[in-house]
Amino acid sequence: MLERWDMTLDMKRRIPYAAAAGFLGAAVLALTAAPAFAKGAMDITVPTHPVRTGRLVHISGKGDDDAARFLRACVQERDGDHGAWHTAGCGAVMTSGAGARVAADVRPRHGGVLQLRGVLYGLSERDDSHPEELRSSPVTTVPVR
Repeated sequence: MLERWDMTLDMKRRIPYAAAAGFLGAAVLALTAAPAFAKGAMDITVPTHPVRTGRLVHISGKGDDDAARFLRACVQERDGDHGAWHTAGCGAVMTSGAGARVAADVRPRHGGVLQLRGVLYGLSERDDSHPEELRSSPVTTVPVR
C-alpha cells in the first residue's frame, strides 16, 4: 500500500503542478514589467536681467511628450505671485515626437515681478477644441522695474 507521502512524489501528478506554477510565474513577470510612463518635458527661456515696464520681453519655449498624437506649446504670464494665468501666445500644432515650439512677446504693465511658465497641451486631433494640459515648466520670475 502506498503511503500519502509516496503519492506526492508521483511524476504524473507533479508535471501539471509544475506547468501551472511556471505559467503563473510567467504571467506575474509579464504583469510586473516596467510600467509605461509618458516621457516628455516643457522648458522656456526668459531674460535673466530685470526688464522695464512697457518694454517687450521675448519668451521662447519647447516641449515634447509621447502621451498625445498632437502637441501645442504655449507661454502663460501673470503679474505678481498670485492671480490667474493668462496665455501670452501659443505655437503651431505639431505631431508628437516633432517637438512643439512657442515664441511670444510679453509687455509688463506694472513694476514688481512677472511670472512666466510654459504649458504643453496634448490634442487628440489637429483641430481639437479641448486640449489637455500634459506638462508645465517651472515658474520663472522676472523682476520688472
